[in-house]
Amino acid sequence: MSKAIKNFENALQRLIDGKPSIVKPPYTINNDTVALEAGRKRGAIKKSRPELAELLVAIAEAEARRTGKSETETVDIRDSKLQEAQERIKELETQLAELQDKYDKQLAQLNIQMYRNMQFQKQLQGGKNTESNLLDFMKN
Repeated sequence: MSKAIKNFENALQRLIDGKPSIVKPPYTINNDTVALEAGRKRGAIKKSRPELAELLVAIAEAEARRTGKSETETVDIRDSKLQEAQERIKELETQLAELQDKYDKQLAQLNIQMYRNMQFQKQLQGGKNTESNLLDFMKN
């Protein structure tokens, strides 16, 4: 175990015991307060560092004990919110698929109508080989 990790753990223990040497009360036990208590800058404890994984868990547990909230309650709330969000995503994806299908059908109908319209225009023009109706109108 490195010296820095030991320093962070000692700082966490001081915060848990309520005897911090640097951080002034009132405080919450989180990554930044532990880093400050250890004499480091805010952000020194990052979740992206695998060697600090155990320390991060210990910090979360210490704050949960301090506030009286169990960590599982917060996880359950997050899980339920995640579940609700996933259900909403499924509903929206279903709705999107239905709308896309409806759009495709209407687009096909529009294309058919445009094709029929062109056929009728050709029938109306008959044997005339003119460029457009506007030019025909101007000639008359």
